[in-house]
Amino acid sequence: MKEDTLARIFINNLVMAIPWGIIFLIVLLIGFLGVKQQIKESMQFAARMAISETSRVVLDYPAFTRIKQNAKESIEFSANAFSHELKSLLNDPQVRENLREILASQKR
Repeated sequence: MKEDTLARIFINNLVMAIPWGIIFLIVLLIGFLGVKQQIKESMQFAARMAISETSRVVLDYPAFTRIKQNAKESIEFSANAFSHELKSLLNDPQVRENLREILASQKR
């Protein structure tokens, strides 16, 4: 039996280790890609939750509740005032006559 030299033993073990190293790198790459996607999704979820929670806390604050109520009431008041003003304007005989003339000229 011939004794192997140290260089030959090293090369034999290196040739056996290369396929295992390639497999290890592929598995590691797949793992990193999966973790990267999970980290990205978790950061997006955290940002969405932070925005949602912040807006909920701010909008539930009593001052903002009053502001929302006042804004709603002012819009309703403006709509009612506009409705009454429009009805009174359309009931004016001169305005009706002008509208009839405009519509008649549009038909020609």
